[in-house]
Amino acid sequence: MTKRTSTWIAVAIVAMAILLAYNFYLLNKTQTASDEKAATVKPFYTMTRIQYVEKKLATKKDELEARTYEVVFNDKGHFRTEVIDGPSKGSLAIWDGSMFREYDATGKLINETKAAKSVSAPRPFLSRGFNEQILAFINKGDFGQVEGEADIAGMAADVYVKKEPASTVPEDWIKQYPSIFDKENNQEQATYFVASDRSKVLGAESRNNGKLFYSVKMKSIESLDSFDPSWLKEKE
Repeated sequence: MTKRTSTWIAVAIVAMAILLAYNFYLLNKTQTASDEKAATVKPFYTMTRIQYVEKKLATKKDELEARTYEVVFNDKGHFRTEVIDGPSKGSLAIWDGSMFREYDATGKLINETKAAKSVSAPRPFLSRGFNEQILAFINKGDFGQVEGEADIAGMAADVYVKKEPASTVPEDWIKQYPSIFDKENNQEQATYFVASDRSKVLGAESRNNGKLFYSVKMKSIESLDSFDPSWLKEKE
């Protein structure tokens, strides 16, 4: 599991302002911010159970790893997120409104942090800030026109493709992932899957020279009528 990101909106604004595909990968790194800034973030998903699939570059192999996550939010945006398929299956994180805790696949507590009141998403793309920023770019025409349609998590989605000149690819990326990144010629492309009713971002993909190196897509979204408080309890 990734470490806690305390200000999701800051991550989204910075990443999307740059508008480079590598930021989808970097969005999963830990970011820090003061509680004062974090307090401005409002929960986006509440009383919801979400499953999504994340594909990202493996740390030791020149290939993609796929993980399926399940996230359950209560009416205040507190959440429990667990890897239910793929590497690290069984690892989870819980934010109960005051403490953020992470457990590895064996159930061992590996991180415990007093959390800001506004921690509202285990991934930036599930946050209000990310969704609002992407929709703002679309409304301004920064992503161009709809280039296709898709069905994601049973919802109709419009597909936007943003092509960018290659940024400087880190040397270690070129060495570790030669099938994806080239020493001299790299062309980045970011694809966004946005609900046709403009309510939310349903997924995003990053490619270099046409080859996928990061993606995150909704698998299911379910509204909850009730929330079991035990979901936010420490793992036994």
